[in-house]
Amino acid sequence: MRFTNLKCESLKPDFAIFEVCRLSVVKRDIISLNVNVKLLKGPVNHSTINLSFFKKLSGYRPFLYNSTYDFCEFMKNRNRIMHAKLFLDAILKESNVNHTCPYDHNIIVDNLVLDESKFKYFPLPRGDYMFQMKVAAYNDWKADVKIYFSILGDL
Repeated sequence: MRFTNLKCESLKPDFAIFEVCRLSVVKRDIISLNVNVKLLKGPVNHSTINLSFFKKLSGYRPFLYNSTYDFCEFMKNRNRIMHAKLFLDAILKESNVNHTCPYDHNIIVDNLVLDESKFKYFPLPRGDYMFQMKVAAYNDWKADVKIYFSILGDL
């Protein structure tokens, strides 16, 4: 598994901006993801998140799930939505998004590397995928992050 591309878009630049949105080569065939979002208005006490998963088949097509939920409520009980919990558990060690609302600081993911063991409950065939995360605050979409990755062998 490895990251192939990363696209970050601030839908409301007066609310939050991406100071960092890049992939970095750690060593041969190991690529890390780095994101730093500066919140310009805060604290955020109400956040909604939409997680979508796509597989590349003549363009990116929906694959497995597309769900929206209250992120603040989810962080109070992370076991309620299993696929969201699996995703969040994969990034928690490299992120500062490990607490409940409010969020009044930059959102940082630092040197996240895809680890096949984190995806043992998602048996994915080889191919190209896109994971899309849309984030809203106070019922207004603020950011859109698209993470592209390849699976070189069956998981």
